[in-house]
Amino acid sequence: MAIYTKLIRQEIEDHLTNYKLGTLTNFKEIIEGIDNTNLLIETTQGRFILTIFESRIDKNSLPFFINFKIHLAQKGICCPIPIVANSGASIVDLKGKKSTIVTFLNGSSLKAREDGYYDNITPNHCYEIGKVLAHLHLATADFNMSRENELSPLFLRNLFNKIQYLHRNLRAEILENLDFLEKNWQSNLPSGASHLDLFPDNVFFNQEVKMSGVIDFYFAANDLLIYDFAIAVNAWCFDERNNFDQQKFDEMLRGYEEIKKFSAEEKNFLKIALVGAAMRFLLTRLHDMFAVPTETLVKIKNPKEYLAKLRFFKSKS
Repeated sequence: MAIYTKLIRQEIEDHLTNYKLGTLTNFKEIIEGIDNTNLLIETTQGRFILTIFESRIDKNSLPFFINFKIHLAQKGICCPIPIVANSGASIVDLKGKKSTIVTFLNGSSLKAREDGYYDNITPNHCYEIGKVLAHLHLATADFNMSRENELSPLFLRNLFNKIQYLHRNLRAEILENLDFLEKNWQSNLPSGASHLDLFPDNVFFNQEVKMSGVIDFYFAANDLLIYDFAIAVNAWCFDERNNFDQQKFDEMLRGYEEIKKFSAEEKNFLKIALVGAAMRFLLTRLHDMFAVPTETLVKIKNPKEYLAKLRFFKSKS
């Protein structure tokens, strides 16, 4: 989420005529995130999220994202549900771009410190994440659409080649790790449509620390289920000093396997998947340091966090 496209009140009011959502009463820009423009809009019928899809999103992938959320909601996963416009479509043009409006979820996400690290993630949070991820993987077993994951570790070299100004030592280290991943990656493990971005800012909790919603499905694609789990481990299972927290990992795995068991082959591959997940977010953050325009109000996340995680998981692989 970010602000690339500025909207004035009249533009939002005009856009709402495409829907039966009542009259606009208030709106607020949401500046967290890096990929799309998002606004919280309040109408006489309730609260909704308006998303404008920006250049980083492949417009051909929009039907996958929209239908994925609809499918998950029908399976009981609490996620934003796309609103159908008067035309019958869930994707509507706005200021020359594609947009959608989805339902608003109650609850709140965990907030990072100013330095980007979290000091408020508990083992219980991780247990809840494990459970919801397992439920999501079960729910997608009969989802009949697919999308190739362009950020799979097998394709990360393409992203690396777009990044300039890296110190030669860091460049050499990344290339060594890309070689390692491409040599050791296994594509024959259980796979399916996955979230692939289950970070603390994409999950809502209620006051009882129970998971109340999952948002931001715009990196979703088909990939290894154990890789989706590895992404969550990278995002949740470290302390405020960026040290790996074994208890958080154990609780996430316990939560997942209470719902769905990993095979022995998946567990053996997890150490490689963890390296791949760390590499993905190191490269996307390095890329964003140079590629995201400063006028977009986007707060760029520090790639050093994932360089440290990459080195940790590589040492264990």
